[in-house]
Amino acid sequence: SLTIFWFEEYWRRLRDVAELLSVGLDVGTTSTQLILSRLKIENRASGFAVPEMEITGREVLYQSPIHFTPMLDGQRINGEALKKLLEEEYRSAGISPEMIDTGAVIVTGETSRKENARTVLESLAELAGKFVVTTAGPDLESVLAAKGAGAPALSERLGKTVLHMDIGGGTSNFSLIQKGKILRTGCMNVGGRLVKLDNAGKLTYVSPVLKKIFPYEAGDTPGTEALEALADSLAEALEMAASLREISLPLQSLYTTEATPWVPPREAVHLSFSGGVADCIGKEYPPFAFGDLGPLLGKAIRKSRLCTGSYSLGRQTIRATVIGAGCHSTQLSGSTVFMQNVALPLKNLPVVSCQHGQEGPFILFHPGLTAPTYRQIQSLAAEIAESAKDAVYI
Repeated sequence: SLTIFWFEEYWRRLRDVAELLSVGLDVGTTSTQLILSRLKIENRASGFAVPEMEITGREVLYQSPIHFTPMLDGQRINGEALKKLLEEEYRSAGISPEMIDTGAVIVTGETSRKENARTVLESLAELAGKFVVTTAGPDLESVLAAKGAGAPALSERLGKTVLHMDIGGGTSNFSLIQKGKILRTGCMNVGGRLVKLDNAGKLTYVSPVLKKIFPYEAGDTPGTEALEALADSLAEALEMAASLREISLPLQSLYTTEATPWVPPREAVHLSFSGGVADCIGKEYPPFAFGDLGPLLGKAIRKSRLCTGSYSLGRQTIRATVIGAGCHSTQLSGSTVFMQNVALPLKNLPVVSCQHGQEGPFILFHPGLTAPTYRQIQSLAAEIAESAKDAVYI
């Protein structure tokens, strides 16, 4: 998850303030959404112990309309239009950047691959204040979508392993969840906006990820039958990811290279769905109501093996990721931090594990350490210093 590191100034405030205002903005392949939420903070430690601050409640105060993500063309986000959209939603919510305590602006799905995604985010950083502003990798997006849809709570309530699939415009994000804990994540290039059509049925866009399974390109008019066949193939790819179909090499090409390699579940799972296409699973829309494959893909999923067993739609569908960003992207760190010769605050740094390389400044995440002792921290610091002694510091 995204982590906000709260330093001394925030601890002073939290002695008197039990609530934080959080905003989440998700710039997705198809849609852009904003939510405003209130996070309740409680100190779970006794009066004589080191503070142990936890987020104990989340309340959504405002949800924006669902906007189509503004684009300049197939390769570039319209940053100016996006900035105006954010300003207008602030006015509608009755807030200003100065009022916001925390939150996240994330670019997800195919939109995160656009050539100017990073530049657009940097232009939004000024409006975002204390936000985390980042392109969300598929693993992070999987976690946010699952939490926003309520899938971890569903697994606890049912007492079953849950495979959550968030099926958006450009990608489908997977989270395997057991007893409320997300065990692993993955991602596939399956979504309703991988092809776009005009009113005459002519293709205006075809994602390059489809080249092995769809023999058409922009300018062609493939007809409804060919598009239904594509939707069936994409549903079969999701079946494969859920271990409901044998491995197919052409469909395997749809796994994203940016995500952690996906290992399909071996056990029986309850399937949970969110994302814009999930709305099309539970509702009947005209085939090309949105100028894309979404309704046909939803129908293909509904009649596939994915919906013949135990399944449900998430508590949130199209809003799952933005609610995950606004309500589940903040954690409170330990009670004290010491930093020498570092200009604070440090903003928008990627969080990486020991197993992943990273260029530029980053935050190191070390899994498996729960409430480490001071001696353990000293030992870890010594190992990090030794392994990084030849690194170039900026």
